[in-house]
Amino acid sequence: MSPSEASASGTAGRRRKNSEPDDAGRSSRTNGRRRSGGRRKQEPRRFGRLIGVIGGVLVVALVGLGVVLYLDRGGEGGGDGSPPRTRPVAYSVSDSETNDINTVLATREADNRPLNEGELFGERSAEISSRGMAFTLRDFELAEDCSGAVWGDGVAEALVGADCTQAGRGTYVSDDHFGVVAIFNLADIEGSRAVAAAMAEPELPEGEEPPADAPVPGFVMPPSGADPFDRLGSGYSAAEATISGHYLVVVWVQPTDSASVDERVSLASPLVTLGNFRDPLYRRLVNLKDDTDTTEPTGGTGVETTGPGTGG
Repeated sequence: MSPSEASASGTAGRRRKNSEPDDAGRSSRTNGRRRSGGRRKQEPRRFGRLIGVIGGVLVVALVGLGVVLYLDRGGEGGGDGSPPRTRPVAYSVSDSETNDINTVLATREADNRPLNEGELFGERSAEISSRGMAFTLRDFELAEDCSGAVWGDGVAEALVGADCTQAGRGTYVSDDHFGVVAIFNLADIEGSRAVAAAMAEPELPEGEEPPADAPVPGFVMPPSGADPFDRLGSGYSAAEATISGHYLVVVWVQPTDSASVDERVSLASPLVTLGNFRDPLYRRLVNLKDDTDTTEPTGGTGVETTGPGTGG
């Protein structure tokens, strides 16, 4: 075998193992160094190109992941911040056993059509106005997972016990107030009352403070923590839960400029105005009433508002 053939077949070390003559080994080593040196000069370039390709792929993948995460954040403002886990300063429950809505819509068996987004958050609910004020819909969500709409074990357990199948939530803003609405689709009116009671703070004798280790009652969470809802609960706010047959409707409002829970103000008007969110339930009532019954339900909330949440 000629030296040129030896150099083409491998490195000098490998040729020594084959017991080639010294001069062939030297020639092979010499040629091997040149060829090996050439490879050493080329490998960094190949490695650099490989790094560049991998880096480009990673950049594209990260950009794609960012787009997916952004799109997954939902509609306007949805996901711009974590919704606060807080509760209103004042909370009351409105319940009227003689109200038509509680009679006709008393059970999901009688009213078995699921809620839908168009019904709750469609064009009719894009703006809710009365009493000289108007609320505009910001974010909304309708989900089958009711536990994701609240915080607190007590409320979550009450929803399970009431066989909650849907939870709809929306955020509204006006010139001077912002608010949250929520509706829960429950098995019957008793479940509605049980969930409303689970959101209330325990009643204590006057002047007595709750134990330090007492669990804090849970409440509704807004579907978005975007401004101004990141400040929900940091100022004075009031909420009202209205028993509406097998539905429970919660309305929660706070003045835009309120910065302290001690700044007690009257929130009766914004609560009643935003309470018109219940209007789709009255349309269901009309559809389900006996054809021989020509009595038209009243508009708006239709139920007298009572309790500390409206008195201010």
